Amino acid sequence: MKTIVVLAAGLMLFAQPVMGADRAMNIQAQTKIIDGNRTWREDRSYSYTFSVEVIADNDGAKHEGRKDGRPFIDAYPGEEYRVRIHNPLPVRVAANLSIDGLNSLTGKPGTPEGGKKWVIEPESWIDVTGWQVSDRTARRFIFTSKSASYASWRSNDWGRDLSVNCGVIGGAYFWSQTDLDGYFDDHPVIIRRFAPREGPEMSQGMSRAPMAPGARGGAQKDEEQRAGTGMGERQSNPVRQVRFEYDRGMYRATEAVIVFYDFPEEPRRGPRPFEDRGGYAPEAPNPSGR
Repeated sequence: MKTIVVLAAGLMLFAQPVMGADRAMNIQAQTKIIDGNRTWREDRSYSYTFSVEVIADNDGAKHEGRKDGRPFIDAYPGEEYRVRIHNPLPVRVAANLSIDGLNSLTGKPGTPEGGKKWVIEPESWIDVTGWQVSDRTARRFIFTSKSASYASWRSNDWGRDLSVNCGVIGGAYFWSQTDLDGYFDDHPVIIRRFAPREGPEMSQGMSRAPMAPGARGGAQKDEEQRAGTGMGERQSNPVRQVRFEYDRGMYRATEAVIVFYDFPEEPRRGPRPFEDRGGYAPEAPNPSGR
């Protein structure tokens, strides 16, 4: 199918190790095989890891922990952040970035496939720094209270409470099978044969091994969601719309890359060995009266 997606200008960079949420997928592609004078094509499975990172302006990449068995990061009120979406495939993808259940480009709720998407070049990534409010301007992502979130503000337009989805960031990826097959046609697997003593060897193609997950933080107690994402400062972010054709991807929410967030649980106040009060120790009454 064809869809209108958005190509971000000047944000694409080469892939690098990540610390965020990820999902490994086995993807089929028709691959050209060359063995001497023989050439044929066969379906092969390749493993790719799609990943999403949340990066705070002050502290850098958020370390992913676990809460209720799900990827989780700590958010702090007033903290501005960006989301880095990685494309591990050797072809372009269209990525639907959802913040608190809302499309980051349109501000509307929808399915993983629905709505505008970001185009990411092969084996690279982009930083999405905020809600895209025009073809030239974005408003920064900022952690705030659930009641002050953009989803809560948008609830009036939709006649229902959209803030129920606060505390979740998701990335759903889509690509063209034709493009992927074409890549493996242009980059064939070549079988090289050696003397019997050395044994046969086959090139491994472009198979990817899943990346190691990010550092694990401590789990938190289950509690009512308190954090959401609001609109921060304006910034220049020119984008343009292009046509993109895809027929493969993460059509279900269970297939997408998901990371949850909330404010840290307030630590309980316990006894403390020191408090700097200054002065001298006041005298307490002597129980003996002396």
